[in-house]
Amino acid sequence: MKSLKKSLIGISLISLFLLSAGSQLTARSEGVTISENLGAITVQTNGLTVKIIPSQGHLMWWHGNKSDADEMYKLQLVKIQEYFGDDDILDDRTELVGGKFYNLITEDWVSDVNDTDPDHVIITLSLLGLAGGADIHLVMHIYTEDTLIEGTEVMIDATHEIKFDIIINNWEFSAGAQGIGIQSYLDEVQERHTMRLRNGTSLENGTLLRRMNFESEEFDGNVVAFYEWTQTADVFDENDTYVETVDVGTAYFDDLITAPPTGAAGNKEGLGHLWLTYPNYGNESKLVHDPIIGVNEEYFTESVLLYYASIISGLIVVGTIVVIARRRK
Repeated sequence: MKSLKKSLIGISLISLFLLSAGSQLTARSEGVTISENLGAITVQTNGLTVKIIPSQGHLMWWHGNKSDADEMYKLQLVKIQEYFGDDDILDDRTELVGGKFYNLITEDWVSDVNDTDPDHVIITLSLLGLAGGADIHLVMHIYTEDTLIEGTEVMIDATHEIKFDIIINNWEFSAGAQGIGIQSYLDEVQERHTMRLRNGTSLENGTLLRRMNFESEEFDGNVVAFYEWTQTADVFDENDTYVETVDVGTAYFDDLITAPPTGAAGNKEGLGHLWLTYPNYGNESKLVHDPIIGVNEEYFTESVLLYYASIISGLIVVGTIVVIARRRK
């Protein structure tokens, strides 16, 4: 009888351990870890890991504070280019002919990590000294507390999201240019699960944001990760004084120059060829836009808790069988 009690106590302790391990998945981060290795900057919160390739304007992110994951989501900035046409909407690739453009994969980015404030780490990637004295910056903000984007009603979930600024400074528009666009590729790089990449619905977007969603078949077709952005950008003059707010447009097509990355057949339902567009806002100005990358914690937590629950159920069944077997003896 004593050995039976010991067995049941052992099963109970294991079950409690697994349940407590599962509950730790939703614990709030008290800090941010930054590391640099082999040309990459890695940012880790309690619920999110982001790997930044500073030389390419390239971000990968995944759920959890860990070095590897079955799903890794990728945002590759490809190019910035002026567009033309009859209005400030980028309609198709024919409107990209002529004007200035820069390849954001091959240009010489410089990076800086500012971690003097432990509650707000800033990582800046910059292209400096472009034509006409223009600069482009990607400024990533990693917070330890949920933070409101200045001038908006958008709240950043510090544990599961990272907000960054796209800053275009002192761009001199070519004659006739209707605006400038930034092309990106979105992809899932591990290719272990079937993944669908799609636009957010009006319900998912809300009134302030637009987004691209990563749907995973492994997680019952739920949206596990996203790239989203505010629908407006702010313009400032050379003295950094606010001038106006402009609408951010979108277009979805590949261009004639840069071939899209290829992956294993059948693992993805297409790649995201996304353009974010900004109307001609005048020379000697600075434009600031606010995109966000992140994961939806709830689906990962449900999956892991179900995993633990299945183990606990198995232990209980084994324990019950042991009890019955010993009683029969």
